[in-house]
Amino acid sequence: MSAKQERFIGWLMTVKEQREPRTQSALAVELGVTDSVLSGWKRDPDFLEAWNVRYLRTIGNPGSKMEIMNTLMATATDADDPKHVQAAKAFFEIEGSLRPQKNQVDIKVTTAPSELSDDDLERLMSDKATDELSKRREAG
Repeated sequence: MSAKQERFIGWLMTVKEQREPRTQSALAVELGVTDSVLSGWKRDPDFLEAWNVRYLRTIGNPGSKMEIMNTLMATATDADDPKHVQAAKAFFEIEGSLRPQKNQVDIKVTTAPSELSDDDLERLMSDKATDELSKRREAG
C-alpha cells in the first residue's frame, strides 16, 4: 500500500463534511494523480481490503458499536426527543458512510412491462422503491 493510497483511505474514512480537501478531485490534485486513478483504487480488491481493515479497526469492537448504535436508534425513533433527527442522521452516517461501498451493477430491462410476469413486475417495482427510500434516507 503506497503512502498516497493510505492518504486516500484516511480521507475516505473522514466524515464527508469534515474532509480536507472537500472533493475527491481536489484530493487527486493534492496527491498528483487523476481522479480516475482514485476511482480505480476504489474498485481494486487489495485497496478495498485495506480500506475494510482500517474501517474495522476504526469502528472497534462489535459490542461497543452495537451499544452506540442501539442508543442512537432509541433516540432517533423517539419523536419526543429534540435530537431524534440528529441521531437518525448519525446512525445512517455511522452505519454506511465509512465502509467501502460494494460495487453495484445497473441492469437495464428492455422487456416491455406487459411481457413480464406479475411476480417479476412486483419484484422490480419493490426493488426500485427500496432503492429510492435508501437514497432519501442517505440524503437526510
